[in-house]
Amino acid sequence: VGITTSIIQCERGTIFLNDPKSEELYSRVVQGNFMREIRFMNTKGVAGWSYTNKQGTIVHDAYKDDRFNKNIDIRTGFRTKSILCTPLCTVSGERIGVSQLLNKIDGQFSESDLELLKAMTAQAAIAIQSHVALEQMEEARKKEMEFMDLVSEISSELELASLLSKIISTITTMLDAERSSLFINDEKTNELYTMVGEGLSQELRFPNHLGVAGHVFSSGETVNIPHAYADLRFNTAIDKSTGFFTRSMLC
Repeated sequence: VGITTSIIQCERGTIFLNDPKSEELYSRVVQGNFMREIRFMNTKGVAGWSYTNKQGTIVHDAYKDDRFNKNIDIRTGFRTKSILCTPLCTVSGERIGVSQLLNKIDGQFSESDLELLKAMTAQAAIAIQSHVALEQMEEARKKEMEFMDLVSEISSELELASLLSKIISTITTMLDAERSSLFINDEKTNELYTMVGEGLSQELRFPNHLGVAGHVFSSGETVNIPHAYADLRFNTAIDKSTGFFTRSMLC
């Protein structure tokens, strides 16, 4: 990224990779003072357009382009003037992200700049794909070791509540989740209640047919929901009562 911004003469550059689990683009390499990860839907903004359409694009005036997502400027404090963007693809043509440059220092981004960015991005994609594959292998080994540790703890734990807490905690870690809960059905009241609830200060109870958990309990189906608030089964009352914001769910 540093070499690319220097050659093409722009203020900063970013490589966004696609997260297939959440369908978001996230900043893998970013220049500037904003060090926190940037995430947004892979259909949003100029980067999202480039990723979705598998095309490079030049934007001379960002704030006059309908595709531009000004929320990123608001979060980072940076003022985007012009954009040069191209999808990041593997040798086989699979999209894995986007390479984006901002604010040409002298003049405007040109077609030759875009062609140069495409060429440099193609080389970067080879290294990125290899590195990501290595990370995935290491992550798989890590989760395998965590699972073996869990089996060992289960074998030595005799107290049920402590055992369940350990299992839920390990599941949260292994699936890279923010928090997990174990709901048990109360046959007397036909309610689901939290046997284990990470991040909760009190027990949660609701009718065993409500929400995603209620649907899973009633139907016996496993569901994977990438966007909770877009699913009609999601019970927003739980977020309101806990102050937690649910983005995705596996139940």
